[in-house]
Amino acid sequence: MSTAWDNARRHARALETALDGKLSTYSKLAATIARGTSSASGGPSGSTSASRDALNLEEEGEGGYKLVEEEIEELLGKLEQAIDDLMTLINSPSQPPSSSMQHAAQRHRDNLDDYRRDFLRTRGNVEQSVRRSNLLGSVRKDINDYKSSLPSQTDALLQDRGRIDSSHRMIDDTLNQAYATREDFAQQRTLLASIDSRMGGVLSQMPGINSLISMIRTRRRRDSIIMGCVVGLCFVLLLGYMFGF
Repeated sequence: MSTAWDNARRHARALETALDGKLSTYSKLAATIARGTSSASGGPSGSTSASRDALNLEEEGEGGYKLVEEEIEELLGKLEQAIDDLMTLINSPSQPPSSSMQHAAQRHRDNLDDYRRDFLRTRGNVEQSVRRSNLLGSVRKDINDYKSSLPSQTDALLQDRGRIDSSHRMIDDTLNQAYATREDFAQQRTLLASIDSRMGGVLSQMPGINSLISMIRTRRRRDSIIMGCVVGLCFVLLLGYMFGF
């Protein structure tokens, strides 16, 4: 039993040594992830991407924190099995256990509980840091998308403003033309009123002109009537001559 006990003790101590190294590596990785998340909350987006790539936050394979967690869980399971083997040797009926053996087994059990507690606490910190990093990355992506969409929105607003300004200029030109036309009409009306006033003044200064014009019109009308009668008479005589009236 002594040889089996010694082998089981050496195996348990080797597993504890391996767990110490893995937990130390995992703790450093958790601290690095936490620092990367803190710098991501206040640093530039380029450093955030670089730190995320360096930490392999999304990586599930070799080099990622998930692989370290799997290795620690495997070592914890092996250590628990090794402690069970020790307890089996202690409870063996072939040889009664000593107090030192029971104390050693209990110490290994306490170490296992400490390892498991440290691992769970560190894993909780890592998961919290990863969730925070993912949240910050999502928020930063939304901000970058919004910033990238601003130029197109600004261009559209500038184009709309340009079209509105062009419409305003066209309306101003049309109004100016309308005002100019109205001024031309006003000038023409003033000119016609001035001519009418002058004609009225001339007629008022020469009262005999109206009578003279009336006499001329009457004579021209009379001459037209006489000429029409003469032409009609000649036409009748011509018809009588042609048809033998």
